[in-house]
Amino acid sequence: MREAATNLKRALEARGVGCKRIAFDDATPETIRASAEAIAMELGTEPLLFNVTGGHKLMTLALAENLEALADDLHLVYAETRHDRLDWLKPSPGIEPMTNALGIDDILRAQGYRRTADSNQDAFWQADADARASLTRKMGDDAERYERFFGTLNRLADYALADENRFDPRQEFEYAPGGRNAELLREASRLGLVQWDDDTLITFTSREAAAYFRGGWLEEYVWYKLRGLRPHDWAVNLKTQSYATQIENEFDAVVAHRNRLLVIECKTAGFGRNEARDVGYIYKLAQLSDQIGGSMSQKLLLSARPINADVRQRARDYRVDILAAAEIRQVVDYLRRWLQG
Repeated sequence: MREAATNLKRALEARGVGCKRIAFDDATPETIRASAEAIAMELGTEPLLFNVTGGHKLMTLALAENLEALADDLHLVYAETRHDRLDWLKPSPGIEPMTNALGIDDILRAQGYRRTADSNQDAFWQADADARASLTRKMGDDAERYERFFGTLNRLADYALADENRFDPRQEFEYAPGGRNAELLREASRLGLVQWDDDTLITFTSREAAAYFRGGWLEEYVWYKLRGLRPHDWAVNLKTQSYATQIENEFDAVVAHRNRLLVIECKTAGFGRNEARDVGYIYKLAQLSDQIGGSMSQKLLLSARPINADVRQRARDYRVDILAAAEIRQVVDYLRRWLQG
């Protein structure tokens, strides 16, 4: 709880709220009462608002009792987060709906993390994403039609980017794509993302273009949908760092709304083929989401490839929702439901 208090203090101070931490000995009922009395005496008879949500129940009861005996104007409030309301207990009972008060940074700080980067602040990235919006929508709305081709494009893009010091843009298909796959490549060529002349050779025009086909298109698809829905706060390609360990993690998309966090992970290839590895991805998503968003966080996995029933069940066990293949186009409906609670 002391570590959590440090994080909460940091989050409040970032909002301009002055804080003071007071040690509280809760080892025995006697020390609980003594600590509560000492705090009540220190706070004196000033008007007080006491948030009785969570914490040690005996501590909370002792504090409330002693504060009520000394304070002339004591207000008690309980945050009923799951029902988006504040329950006022004193001086008179009442219910007040919660407002959208917390952004991504508020929640991150309260959990012991900070934002280090995200694409929402990158105007050049946004301009490039807008330029290829039609292709991104096609790939997302018709994901099940390109299921196998996504894996092929992802693999070739990965080859092109394999060496950090050397970009290898020229790659080769096993056979010349045809039908809808060829049309997708022609549109990509018109947009300047690739060079392709209806044969087996393809050239990615830049590292950014290769990264788009390696999976960035699905992140951009989510970005478009979020931009249209306008939640309280949201970011894509969000990088965070722990204050305690300095470990950095990246999240494809994060949404803050109704004072809680939704974490979205996008998978376009390398998922849906190896069950043990897939479950590992899901477990990691669940763990990292809880770390940055707390127990109220929600997790969503988007997969361009189908996901079998066993993996879906494991995802439910970890409280991770899945939209895969043809279900990707349902992401807007999913987001609307989550935003509305």
